[in-house]
Amino acid sequence: MPRPLTVDTAIQFFPRGGSSIVVQYLNRELAARGAHLVVACGSLGDVGQFSHAATFYQGLPIAPFDYTPAADAYRNGRPSMDGQRIPFHPSFEDRGPAAPDRQASAVAPATFDHLVHAWHTHLSRHRSARPDVLHLHHLSHLQEAAARAYPGIPRLTTLHGTDLKLLQHAHEIRSLAAQVGAIPQHLADVLPPDPVERTRALTRLAREHHLTEPDAAALHATRWPLWRHTASWIASMERWARLAGQLVTVSTSDREQAARLLHVPEDSINVVPNGADLTRFTPTVLNGWQRLDLLRHWLVEDPRGWAPGQEPGSIHYEYADLARLLDHRGQLRPVVLWVGRYQRVKRLDLLLEAFAAVVSDSDPAPVLLLWGGAPGEYEGEHPAVTVKRLGISDHVFIIGWRGHDELPLGLTLADVMAAPAVGESFGMVYIEAMAAGRPPIATQTGGPADFIIPAGPLANGWTVRPDDRTHLTTVLREALADPVERARRGHNAAHCAAKYGWPTITDHYQDVYDRTRDTLAAHRTRPANQAPTEP
Repeated sequence: MPRPLTVDTAIQFFPRGGSSIVVQYLNRELAARGAHLVVACGSLGDVGQFSHAATFYQGLPIAPFDYTPAADAYRNGRPSMDGQRIPFHPSFEDRGPAAPDRQASAVAPATFDHLVHAWHTHLSRHRSARPDVLHLHHLSHLQEAAARAYPGIPRLTTLHGTDLKLLQHAHEIRSLAAQVGAIPQHLADVLPPDPVERTRALTRLAREHHLTEPDAAALHATRWPLWRHTASWIASMERWARLAGQLVTVSTSDREQAARLLHVPEDSINVVPNGADLTRFTPTVLNGWQRLDLLRHWLVEDPRGWAPGQEPGSIHYEYADLARLLDHRGQLRPVVLWVGRYQRVKRLDLLLEAFAAVVSDSDPAPVLLLWGGAPGEYEGEHPAVTVKRLGISDHVFIIGWRGHDELPLGLTLADVMAAPAVGESFGMVYIEAMAAGRPPIATQTGGPADFIIPAGPLANGWTVRPDDRTHLTTVLREALADPVERARRGHNAAHCAAKYGWPTITDHYQDVYDRTRDTLAAHRTRPANQAPTEP
């Protein structure tokens, strides 16, 4: 009888995004099938917090890489990476100076060496004795650490998209700097720190090199110190891709991007989509009073919304505010739900602008609920500020960041789930909304283009042109105005989502595990003078 499969997993991030949910559900399904597991993962905070690994991955055998001391050091004015025995991870996004995780393109090569050493030590200490396969998540220094800690072990790496997006942006930044005869490091080092002097210097560069208006605007808007180590980081990402083993992306659009950016054949990359827990995300209909009870709990009794620079709960509501959720007949107004993190790619600002236009000429006006926003994280203008600026405070309610286990109930609030992100790698929340019978509104880009059908008898949602506020406004109005069509598309959505259950997704991954192991075994047994055959 063959021994059970042994799978080691490594993810550098503490639990906060979609990739952590993938690790959680995939490993739970593998455990249910009898696999032996070790999950090496980042962790932050205390027991009971969503970012705490043992809390988030409850029931799984984990080896936490605890970032809490590094985060505390950063709050006390010390480095979060250099000099820390357990250095904080870099980020694939600009999380601002208050966050301990610097954008990866701003991290020096010597610091990455320290990160590799720390993770090599951690993986070597906690790895299984006889792993069949190592499953890495995201492309980062973990590939280099794993190559040292797991010599000769079959490896695969799932790219979740944030890594590819920052790499794409890095190439664009390098090209922009080249247009003014420079490299990002030079601009980071020589531009004056004084804002007025820096603006003058950039204006002069743009004029001397005849930049177009969009390129000149990008030159001014770029925070060049974040890109100081662009060249070395791009080279490192390409090296780490060669150490990644079998590459997996979560959508066909990401596969095309990965092939182009990492210089690997597109047909060598597997596509395995993310999934949804179909035992929990199910079509559920609550009446208006049941939905209002949930909103009372999340907005008044246990608020989690947060204002810039403040703690969860700093945005909260009174019982009297709940009256604003009702129309003149005392019925719950139509509800639009947005779910995500406060990142520019999510285009929440665009949704707020479109929603403001819908509110201005709708009777009754809809309500917009904002579900998400990891505490302390936001890019651009905080949505609370945008809501106030647009004059829609009476129509927008900020629920805040809640556990993924509460999202199935959260989706029951929605008449429409709208999330106009551009270039979303997969978009797990769209599948979860569809499984709950809520047809989503998404853009015609990225992962959602693989599964959202916007028209015809199989229509299961709506798609809009990217960054087109007018089109988004029109589609929002249409979706809110036609409950019969929403129900039809919701039925189709739930049927489509049935293909994305975690047992099915785990089958796909087990197939990749088997092929990865077979490929390495064939390579080991092939005579040294025999060339590999074409697949």
